Amino acid sequence: MKKTALAMSLPLCFAGFSFAGAAHAQTSIASSGVTIYGIINPSLTYTDKVAVVTPGNPTGTGSRLSMDTAVAQGSRLGFKGVEDLGGGLKAIFTLENGFNADTGALAQGGLFFGRTAIVGLSGSMGTIHLGRQKDYIDDLAPYNGALDFGSLVNNIHALNLDRTQGSRVNNSVRYNSPVFGGVTLSALYGFGEQAGSTGAGQSFGVGGSYNNGPLSFGAAYFQNKLTANNIFTGSSDSGIAPGAVTGSIASTSLKTFLVGGSYKLGDVRLYGSYSQVKQPLAVAAGTAMTGFTGASGAAFTFGGVNNSKVDLVDFGVNYNVTATTQLLANFVTTRSKFVGASDGKATQVSLGVDYFLSKRTDLYLFYANIRSSDMFNPGLYVAPGGSNTQNVLTAGIRHKF
Repeated sequence: MKKTALAMSLPLCFAGFSFAGAAHAQTSIASSGVTIYGIINPSLTYTDKVAVVTPGNPTGTGSRLSMDTAVAQGSRLGFKGVEDLGGGLKAIFTLENGFNADTGALAQGGLFFGRTAIVGLSGSMGTIHLGRQKDYIDDLAPYNGALDFGSLVNNIHALNLDRTQGSRVNNSVRYNSPVFGGVTLSALYGFGEQAGSTGAGQSFGVGGSYNNGPLSFGAAYFQNKLTANNIFTGSSDSGIAPGAVTGSIASTSLKTFLVGGSYKLGDVRLYGSYSQVKQPLAVAAGTAMTGFTGASGAAFTFGGVNNSKVDLVDFGVNYNVTATTQLLANFVTTRSKFVGASDGKATQVSLGVDYFLSKRTDLYLFYANIRSSDMFNPGLYVAPGGSNTQNVLTAGIRHKF
């Protein structure tokens, strides 16, 4: 990975910020300096049975051919740096921009440094970051399909309400402990910044992991609270379902946790995780809606107004056939609870091959199928499902610099 050391005449604001952990490997940087890095990842995608709703055909579907972005990984441009302050203490920073490789538009809602914007200190007692950053659930990506298949498994993971795709927390402070015997611990707090109520809009997360040779495992927990009555505009990017905001100020709107592990056996990496999403403020979708029908629509989906809980099991395998070729497989099954109605199920199978032209450039081909019963199909990637099943085939190129 190419590193660019910038002149020491850069503004002092670049002399003290940090990298919280990009989703791709980074080489170590000098005791003082700035590194420029990034990923560009467009892909061509075919999706069948995309919802095409018309007044005359409310359940209509059609196929879709598109150029997409961020299937395997989000495209980004980042700056990270470190300044040696002496005595083992370092100032560190990361500024990371997300963009859509297919259009050039800013991602993360148009935020200029929407992926990461943090500054901190690192020393023998651990590392502390302040700014916009992810919670520890994202650090557990090696234990679920997000590491291998990226956004292709976003929707089946409760539309990312379980945060496996890395939701950010604004106005947050995060502490990471030093590594003790393979164990790392982390805690994050997001300030709601509401006068008169410390809990309004607040976010909180804790987690930890153990790594020892081929074996690693970990767990993490995260929760959000409402900013005001029936409103969530707090510190976290996501974590509140549309309509599921019937609580009062500082009521907990989301609780989610993940536990998982991986084991490397020669050229094979096996992984698995269990995650759960709870929305304590979910309410019944309607007195007549005791089960899913075509007319009930999106109320009966992940994050719907009546979706009180989702349990998810994710496991898979990554096999290095050769030094340049990986075969990938992933399976996710879910069960959703709906207030005043029967449970729904959704299952996804993903298969892929990843071929590395070099250490920084690879070509990939992914296929996925999702099926749902007794609930609305969340669809695959960006295209919502208009049927109880959907297929996606995507081919992309990913370049890291």
